[in-house]
Amino acid sequence: MSFAFNFSGDDIDPDEDESASQGNVAASSTILPDAASNVPVQEHSLSEWLPLLPSRLSYATTPILSPSGQHLPLPRRELFDIRQQLMAEDNHALLTSLSTSDISSQIYEGGFKTWECSLDLASLLLDRCSKGSVDGLDGVANVVELGAGSALPTLVLFQLALADGRAVKFTVADFNADVLRLVSLPNLLLAWAKLKGKEGMEGDSGDLDVTEELVREFEGDLRKAGVEVKLLSGPWGGDMVKLMPQSVEGKSTLVLAAETIYSPASLQSFVDLVHGVLRGGATNKAYVAAKKFYFGVGGSVDALKASCREKGLTAAEVETTALNGMEEGVGRAIVEVQLSK
Repeated sequence: MSFAFNFSGDDIDPDEDESASQGNVAASSTILPDAASNVPVQEHSLSEWLPLLPSRLSYATTPILSPSGQHLPLPRRELFDIRQQLMAEDNHALLTSLSTSDISSQIYEGGFKTWECSLDLASLLLDRCSKGSVDGLDGVANVVELGAGSALPTLVLFQLALADGRAVKFTVADFNADVLRLVSLPNLLLAWAKLKGKEGMEGDSGDLDVTEELVREFEGDLRKAGVEVKLLSGPWGGDMVKLMPQSVEGKSTLVLAAETIYSPASLQSFVDLVHGVLRGGATNKAYVAAKKFYFGVGGSVDALKASCREKGLTAAEVETTALNGMEEGVGRAIVEVQLSK
């Protein structure tokens, strides 16, 4: 089963067919299941996948502009570059899903594309977590992104942690292991290369040559900064909760998610997972960025808040008037979730 979110601006990749971005949502009559019982939760390491990267990554830069005017150019792997690798690997299932739909249940959950709510969250985090801010990374031990895909919110904090020498453990989770391998991990490498001013990263787009020396330097810089990265694939549920990072006394865990509540069928498992992470510490919190309502599918911010209340969580919309475009179309929101006092 597959469907497409046809909101204008959903997919910000410039090489996508804009003619598809008309109307609301084209969906099948069957709501997405939240998990595939035959898909296991798996942990993947940088040492496992870094050697598998192609010799060159093509990227385009996404400008992140915060409400206070801070600017951060984030490189992300180009969609055409991902397609080329999928063709080289003869991965017909993912190629077909990528070409014909935004979501293909139990095969592809939209992670190759970059969604507008992830930009909203990245912009907010650039202000809230910069050095010296109230939610700065000084007191953060763990950052977890659920349904990460291109992982723009994580990339903001990843760059900030490396720039400031903050020892933070990043857990990047997506249903699809190929999304982590082909998008999330390359984007982490590109973000580091941009921060270091590596050759090929000077412009708004270009290519990064991935050499063994570059990979060794990347891993070495992470070790020096005390930054760790763990990649998790598979469905939300108890098995994934078991692999979530442990809370650290005196520090907090920050959970990030964007465009993860579109399906009512998967909402409860998502909230259960968020609760499973937050209950490890009183200062833990989550930011969930989403459209206020997903026409044709049924998910909504109101449903998220109601589900959180039932689980003993407090969920409140963050003030976002300074973020551009949040009220356009169906409207978008960022919800802050914490344990109820």
